[in-house]
Amino acid sequence: MATEEHKKLANIIKDVHESLRVMSKEMGPSEAWEHHLQNKDRLKEYADAMRKLASIWEENSTNVDLLARSRIKWTIDYCMTYFLADGILFEKRAREQRQLEFLEYDMSQCKYHQETTNLRVLDVGSCFNPFKNMEYFDVTAIDLCPATDTVFQGDFLKINILSEDTTVSPIEGKIENLPANYFHCVVFSLLLEYIPSSEQRLLCCSNAYKLLKFEGILIIITPDSQHVGKNATIMKNWRYTLATLGFSRIKFEKLPHIACMVFRKSIDIRLPQMWAEQHKEAYMTMSIDIPQDSK
Repeated sequence: MATEEHKKLANIIKDVHESLRVMSKEMGPSEAWEHHLQNKDRLKEYADAMRKLASIWEENSTNVDLLARSRIKWTIDYCMTYFLADGILFEKRAREQRQLEFLEYDMSQCKYHQETTNLRVLDVGSCFNPFKNMEYFDVTAIDLCPATDTVFQGDFLKINILSEDTTVSPIEGKIENLPANYFHCVVFSLLLEYIPSSEQRLLCCSNAYKLLKFEGILIIITPDSQHVGKNATIMKNWRYTLATLGFSRIKFEKLPHIACMVFRKSIDIRLPQMWAEQHKEAYMTMSIDIPQDSK
């Protein structure tokens, strides 16, 4: 059962999300976002609340609550399993290669992951960098208002994506530029519901695609306390939209209070886009909607 402190912190988070969505409808997403960025006190209050909540969630996850099992551990476990342990990456590669051969596609343009134990992880919206001490992880953590000095200040909606192999150095703790095709994993943990509009969430996912290496993964964790079928239509549309961008969904797991998803940047963008065309239903659009949008 949630404590009074837990409820108070959660209400701070919910209030920020709701006020952003309301402002977005009143003045437009871009102007609402700019207005939000100017409220430094509100940003700091949000970051402090999220950091304290995360600590509570981690404590609960060792007990009967199993909140996200925790979301941090879930992310670590899947990254390690995908890249280093169970050969999932190579299993997915082989499946895609068989599909390309069956379709008689030219495979000369396929791009592949180079084996490494140094996994470049971009943690977006990470106010306190929970992965900083993880072995094998070379973490870049960015947030609008960092709660610790291990996180760089940066707005992912405004990030400049530079050409491959460009060296990027943070300036005074801030990141404005990142190189394309650089990261093995991008993490959106409780991020998309913060972003007030579908268009801006779609931009986040598009940026993640550009920043990821081929065969890299985008991990999305989103709050969801409903039964597994309640938001199925929304999740199907996410899958369609991300496939159109070039991602294949390779993992979905519904936990008590969150949904955990993994999307793989295919060796050939035609494969997920073909899947999207074949599986598109009448209601599907290029959008990243969340249940709160309709409230």
